[in-house]
Amino acid sequence: MDIFKYCLASYVPMIPLLDKCLFYITVEPEFAYRQPELEQYIRELFPSDKTEIHWQRINYSREWREFCDKELPDDQQLIWFAGNDDHIFIDHDLDMLESGIDLLKNDGNPYSAIYYSHWPEQMRLSHHHGGELTPNGDYIKFKWRTFDAIRIIKAARFKKYWADNDFGNTMVFRTDHLYHSGYELTSDVYAPTREMVRHYDGYSHVNTQIVNLVPPLVIPEGFFQRDIKIRLGNFLKEPGYTILNPRASLLYAADPTGADYRWVLEDIPLFWKDRISSIEIDDQYNLDDNLLARDFAYLTSTRIPMKCYQIAFGEEPAHPIEWFTKHCRHDKYKLKN
Repeated sequence: MDIFKYCLASYVPMIPLLDKCLFYITVEPEFAYRQPELEQYIRELFPSDKTEIHWQRINYSREWREFCDKELPDDQQLIWFAGNDDHIFIDHDLDMLESGIDLLKNDGNPYSAIYYSHWPEQMRLSHHHGGELTPNGDYIKFKWRTFDAIRIIKAARFKKYWADNDFGNTMVFRTDHLYHSGYELTSDVYAPTREMVRHYDGYSHVNTQIVNLVPPLVIPEGFFQRDIKIRLGNFLKEPGYTILNPRASLLYAADPTGADYRWVLEDIPLFWKDRISSIEIDDQYNLDDNLLARDFAYLTSTRIPMKCYQIAFGEEPAHPIEWFTKHCRHDKYKLKN
């Protein structure tokens, strides 16, 4: 429940870009006593004039068709589809998201989509499928058959799913079922060139060593109390603090004494910013060294060996480093733009 609440809070900065916030939620019996708390929390986060809460998840294809008839009259409408409740919007601004919205609006293909999470996998997969950098440098465009429930999609694509398929009494509360059923709808997919969203559990399912580079998330101490305390440049985990240090050799996910993230101040997620009560900078903190280490970690994460989607990616070529230096912060890499 707390992870779901953390996920919802991460979406709040997107409110200016949203016309409607529709929630279809089933609370499992063991959390039933927390449903009133969750409802109050959602109503505090999201504006009442944009928000609808339905305390029943959409489970069947016939219910999805009813939803489409009611909510999606315009095939060009864009949907931030979040069939999973633990993919956290960690970007530090809305620039990438706004850029992606413009790309989809100007893309004449009714089935084009943005795959907004599982970023390290998308970097390797988009190379495998011959992806090309968009002119603005913010996305890589490639063709792929995807039905994951963590995408920005057009209403036309979403309606086609349920017009083409009737699963009767089989539960399809996530679009992933379409993949497993063998349904085919290959189209253009856009993957962002910097990470916008991270799965809360991280990506150890594709590489066990990835936890020390792109780690699973942890709700910062003090988050719900709006009392996050950050220490910048420390190498060791400290109770009560979130430790940011790009130069750390070990992260908390790999070793409980390690730093939390290899971020600099500019990387702090947008949804944290009004929940931070203090930021302390280590006396030995060197900005130049930390920017360099931050960029190195970011660029390395675009080419991690892994196995995903039944494909093994080793040390073979990945996308050019120059495709990513737009999002670097140190002059050494910026010069490559």
